[in-house]
Amino acid sequence: MDELADPVLASYRALNERDIEGALAPLDEHAVWQESAELPGGGELRGKDAIKAFLREFLDTWSDFRQEIEETRVAGNRVLVLLHMRAVGRTSGIATETRYAHSWTMQGGRGVLVEAYRDQESAVRAFEDASGAATP
Repeated sequence: MDELADPVLASYRALNERDIEGALAPLDEHAVWQESAELPGGGELRGKDAIKAFLREFLDTWSDFRQEIEETRVAGNRVLVLLHMRAVGRTSGIATETRYAHSWTMQGGRGVLVEAYRDQESAVRAFEDASGAATP
């Protein structure tokens, strides 16, 4: 796909396999993860250790978890990933699905900022505003 996007996409493949270390591989040691405030536990996480704990807790809530990458966009040092998640609650057994997005800011080949968006349209607008790349 793209030199900038490849490690980011590999991160999602790793998370689908519950490989948290693999999912964290493209992140800088001091990366910041801004989870959507609309979600429980939303807020800002600083550093790989905090992000690792968040991902572990997140994955533990699901007996089955899969993210499908629907679209990827690259502009400058930013990578936007539109995702479709399907999961089954570990305790409830209830199946759920949702679409969301992550916008990665890369520096020196490492993710320094990941911004999570509850809805894809907001993510696309923010990405285009930041990159000056409007959709035709």
